[in-house]
Amino acid sequence: MRTGMQGFFVRQPLWVTIPLIVAISVGASVGALFLLTELMDMPYGPSFGRSLTIAITAPVLVSAPIGGWIVHLLREVELARQQAQALAWNDELTALMNRRRFAEVGRRELALAQRSGRRLVAALLDIDDFKRINDQHGHSGGDAVLQALGRALPLELRGTDLVARWGGEEFALLLPDTTGADAAGLAERVRAAIAQMPVPLGGGLTLRCTLSIGLSEASAQDSFDTLIDRADKAMYQAKAGGKNRVVMQPG
Repeated sequence: MRTGMQGFFVRQPLWVTIPLIVAISVGASVGALFLLTELMDMPYGPSFGRSLTIAITAPVLVSAPIGGWIVHLLREVELARQQAQALAWNDELTALMNRRRFAEVGRRELALAQRSGRRLVAALLDIDDFKRINDQHGHSGGDAVLQALGRALPLELRGTDLVARWGGEEFALLLPDTTGADAAGLAERVRAAIAQMPVPLGGGLTLRCTLSIGLSEASAQDSFDTLIDRADKAMYQAKAGGKNRVVMQPG
């Protein structure tokens, strides 16, 4: 069965797929009976009527349960495929895109921007004093902060923006069709929103965290690695400048 047909049976409800499978089976069985009757030059008498009844009844009785079982298997295969894809593409803790997938999509976005002359800005975000958070609240506290940012960051971005957990306490953004000035304004809004966000730790406890954010606008000569490297340098400049701030690294 072709991928498109398989996808149809996976997506549709059983009340659509099972009757369709039965109809196909009955159609094939009846069609075969008529073809055999014509090829063998047999009369359309009482025996043909009995054969026609069998040709209709047997597929109905057999194809409905077997069709349901096949659809069930197809859906299990599709679910397993989606789960495997999620593991390969998404960070387990935050559910954001992981570094590998972000780099893969980012290289395509950069190439598209360079071909079309569109603007593109990359950003790296680092949680300030993350080691202190882990020391004071344990790794469960650090995980709570990472998960809170995983939920909050996409809400501050546009639908076309990309966000990923870059690694450790670092996150990465890719902002298509965005000038450096607009990206700086967006990053400042993200920084302010996170600084004001209470992170629940359980037991009624909360904490707040801040971000140091580095930005870099893509140039026609950039590779994805050089673009990210400039954003990384800008992020460390933000750290050195006092943390909880945004720094743009010129291209």
